[in-house]
Amino acid sequence: MVQYDKLVRDRIPEIIKEAGKAPITRTVKDPAELKLRLIDKLAEETQEYRESGSIEEIADILEVLQALVEQVHGLSWEQVREIQGRKWEERGGFRDGIVLERVEG
Repeated sequence: MVQYDKLVRDRIPEIIKEAGKAPITRTVKDPAELKLRLIDKLAEETQEYRESGSIEEIADILEVLQALVEQVHGLSWEQVREIQGRKWEERGGFRDGIVLERVEG
């Protein structure tokens, strides 16, 4: 037996069953718990990307972000893209690789 206690993609229990094993699962009902579990998942996927540099991990990060947007904040991905666009207009993006080292005076 391996203990996980972590949020997984929706089809993972089915995949485990197909492999001849018995997943023990529960569904998160509490919105506060779901938010915390998604934040933990985001940290996990971000760490995996740091270690691997894999585009697959970026896809996982986007999936977690989409769940946070839709399930926790009740917004659509399009609404977040609009917010992103406004912030880009006001402050720019991260395309130029600028590092702020300090502000004097």
